[in-house]
Amino acid sequence: MRRTGRWLLGVCLAVALLTLVLPMASGVSWASTWAVVAAVPVLELVGLVGLWALGLLSHTITLTAALPRLTHRRALTLSLTGSAVANVLPLGGAAGIALNGRMARTWGYGADQFVAFTVITNVWDVLAKLALPLTVVPAVACATGVSIGPALGPALIASLGLALGCAAIVAALSRASVAARVGGGLDRVAHRLLRAVRSPRRVRLRSALVELQASCSAIVRARWLRLSLGMVLYTALLLALLWACLAVTGAAIAPAAVLAGFAVERLLTLAGLTPGGAGVVEVGLTGALIGLGGAPASVVAGVLLYRTLTYGLEIPVGGVGLAVWLWLCRGAATRSTGAAA
Repeated sequence: MRRTGRWLLGVCLAVALLTLVLPMASGVSWASTWAVVAAVPVLELVGLVGLWALGLLSHTITLTAALPRLTHRRALTLSLTGSAVANVLPLGGAAGIALNGRMARTWGYGADQFVAFTVITNVWDVLAKLALPLTVVPAVACATGVSIGPALGPALIASLGLALGCAAIVAALSRASVAARVGGGLDRVAHRLLRAVRSPRRVRLRSALVELQASCSAIVRARWLRLSLGMVLYTALLLALLWACLAVTGAAIAPAAVLAGFAVERLLTLAGLTPGGAGVVEVGLTGALIGLGGAPASVVAGVLLYRTLTYGLEIPVGGVGLAVWLWLCRGAATRSTGAAA
């Protein structure tokens, strides 16, 4: 019940941000935005969909590297179905992982293999999202003389802290000795916190992290380059998609500004305040791009096109993928029952 309440609150927040805050903050009505979107030629829209699909395919490079013997087709199925569930359900991220875990089991993977896959892919994803704000935004600010501002400064500091935490996780996954030290430190911190609240619970984070390291170390040490190249390619194609969406809507904005806005968008997707960051990402990205000189109506239209592809379109496409997988599973179960009879 509490989870459903949080989800409903997130949905209401997303709707309020999109319908009220976005038009007020940008000064652009929905009618003006729709007029810009409607003027985009159909062939250009088809090209945007193709670029989005190419980005999804590139992401399977990282996914197949993190789970041995996983095919690109199955990796694409995991990506789309997990995203579809995460974008619509309460605590969708956890539900998406649970669904992907069930899929992996039907394909013959053990629980330890899937846990390692989930940890590695999520760590690489978060590192990629944090790397851009930490490197691109200060570089663009220095090159253009634009002030980072009081709002983005603390965000960059938070990004640095998260990045250091992710780097520690990568180091722990690479070596057993590091995993033991990090796990021991986490154990001590957790025990002190539990004593402070007079809780009788005991945690064994050290042993859990050492076991996780044993599952992840071979993949991280042998495939870190492929994991990283896949994530870099995927991120680059997302950047190209954002630039293309802004170009087809006529937003007069410099490439450096698009890059800075994209870095902000990557950081905002980590907020988790609403399902899939809906509303939060649109308002934040639009504000950043308009502040960097973009034409308001074209920027809003371009951002909404970008989010329709990277967020909205994944829901029906992932839903179709899930339906096909369930149909195949039912067919396999029927054939197995018939053979047994």
